[in-house]
Amino acid sequence: MREQLRRIIGLQVAVSVAIALLCLVFYGGNAGLSAFLGGAIGFLSSLAYARQIVASQTSDPKGVLRAHLAGEVLKLGLTVILFVAVFILYQGVAALPLLLTFIATLVVYWVALLIVF
Repeated sequence: MREQLRRIIGLQVAVSVAIALLCLVFYGGNAGLSAFLGGAIGFLSSLAYARQIVASQTSDPKGVLRAHLAGEVLKLGLTVILFVAVFILYQGVAALPLLLTFIATLVVYWVALLIVF
């Protein structure tokens, strides 16, 4: 399971970097950085979720469910905190590249889960 999680998050990072580079080339540095930040919000929250699941190390069905629930709460909370931080700390953020790259990481996550599992 750890290897599968590594591949999914690695794919999210790769997509984030690719979109950020495309934005950098076609729309400039601000769009490129904003796109990467959106992707980083996506892959960092996925990483937090994955760490929560791996750390649970239980085979009890209720324990597994609790670990997944805790992971989802952590992922959602971290996502909100990171979006707020970006909008507060980066005054010139380009919202469209930020949001589109974040959405791309979500799409990668769900498509990869369908393929891997």
